[in-house]
Amino acid sequence: MNLVIAEIHGKETYGLLKNNYFYEVNPEIKAKYPTLMSIMPQDDSILSESNFIARERKYSLNSINFLPPVSKFNKIICVGINYPKHYENVLTTKPDNIITFSKFHETLVGHNQSLCLPEGLANNSFDYEGEIAIVIGKQGYKITPEDAMDYVFGYTLFNDGSVRDWQKHSIHSGKNFYRSSSCGPSIVTKDRVKDFNDLHLETRLNGKVVQSSSTKNMFFNINEILSYISNTIPLNTGDIIATGSPEGTGASQNPQRFLKTNDTLEFSASGLGVLKNSVTQK
Repeated sequence: MNLVIAEIHGKETYGLLKNNYFYEVNPEIKAKYPTLMSIMPQDDSILSESNFIARERKYSLNSINFLPPVSKFNKIICVGINYPKHYENVLTTKPDNIITFSKFHETLVGHNQSLCLPEGLANNSFDYEGEIAIVIGKQGYKITPEDAMDYVFGYTLFNDGSVRDWQKHSIHSGKNFYRSSSCGPSIVTKDRVKDFNDLHLETRLNGKVVQSSSTKNMFFNINEILSYISNTIPLNTGDIIATGSPEGTGASQNPQRFLKTNDTLEFSASGLGVLKNSVTQK
């Protein structure tokens, strides 16, 4: 299934994306499971399309606001340097260990929402990073690589917005500008993805392909990533882990090409749809 968190008439809800329509979860199910994160750990009898599709709760996609498919209570963990790519004219090689950092919820916008160009000097190095993120389905701590997939609920698209000049003196600051990143449009359950380690990931800037790679090129696969992170902190239902970005970000181009007002970004991956965002001054 393709599960979405959305805003309708000013109220947050969740439901199913199918055939270019949004179907809000049925009222009796929502009364018991008020959020997407509360229904995610349930069994297949609850997570069935019949509990979402109702004719009177069907909406066209232009009548809803897509929200990032992660709650403000969830962790957002990102993996750095997980693909071979040029950064500051140097080709990255596989790190000795998995590199991680985190982002705040306020950095994220949803599908079709605007990214905010930072003010002042920070707007000179505002960059995109197309990624695929893992969505955790149940709580786990010290998970082995062999058991890692048991804890995966699904996948979503992720844009790890970065202010490169700020990264040089603070990774945390460079990765946490307000409305600099995006996530969505939906969580695609793992049963719909045949092989995560062979997904094609692509980013288009104003219609031009700037990133194009496969998850088979990642230095560390999702089993390794999930196990590594869970050995430092427990993972909870709804946490997301962005798995890194391939060659083609603005910082790796020659000459460098950073984001400007009115730019449009489209992030896509096999079976995960398209995450689209524009860039605005505020």
